[in-house]
Amino acid sequence: MIYQQKGIMIRQTNYSESSRIITILNEEGVIVPLMARGFNKTKSPFIVLRQGFKEALFTYSRFKGMGTLNEVDVISQFKGINNDFDVFAYGSYIMEFVTRILSDEDVTPKNFELLMKCFRLLENKEENEKNAVTALAAIKLMPQYGIEINVDECALCGSKDYNTFSHYSFMYHSVICDYCANEETLARSVNIGNRSIYLAAYMKNVKLDLINSVKTSPENGRALLNFIEMIYDEYAGVYFKARKLVNDLQRRRRSDV
Repeated sequence: MIYQQKGIMIRQTNYSESSRIITILNEEGVIVPLMARGFNKTKSPFIVLRQGFKEALFTYSRFKGMGTLNEVDVISQFKGINNDFDVFAYGSYIMEFVTRILSDEDVTPKNFELLMKCFRLLENKEENEKNAVTALAAIKLMPQYGIEINVDECALCGSKDYNTFSHYSFMYHSVICDYCANEETLARSVNIGNRSIYLAAYMKNVKLDLINSVKTSPENGRALLNFIEMIYDEYAGVYFKARKLVNDLQRRRRSDV
């Protein structure tokens, strides 16, 4: 059977001297392994897939198991991501957040939609803060990692005044307001700026299709992403390879200031 679907290549592996096995995430959220014959040849029609992220229309034949790639038509080249090493690192981080929870059993179009939304935000790097865009992806994926956070109200008094939120407690699994903060309640807590908590709550609750931009200062973006990384460390314990690269870039940028 012949299929024609939008998707993005999420991994590739050499199969022979001339061919590779590629894996795409299609628009339906399905992982599809494909044999790309002649991929490594100089005049291969699949040469557009060799480097960087590309949203494309994939035409392939498949009955059961692995399919065979027939044709690729690029929809989005994401030049703003692929031509900027810093932005590409954040794109890789977002890609890893998505691909780590993909499985053949749990199929959802939302993962592809989230990935494309975040890549389009990263692509417009003049309007969107890359740390905050990465945090958006991580926050939207939290339920699939088994993470649930309360950043909407104080665990102790129920206050919803973000101006008073300054700590996140790993004992109460929630934000703590300034009025309830004391030595006992702040055990196993971290000091988080209320701006980061507000942004985390907004990203958690807003529908993805309503997000057209992610504007904040680089400082607020970094603080938000650092907070979300602490949440993942505590509740998921997942190691992301791209995180080290992103953190190294952040440290280098601070040392250059």
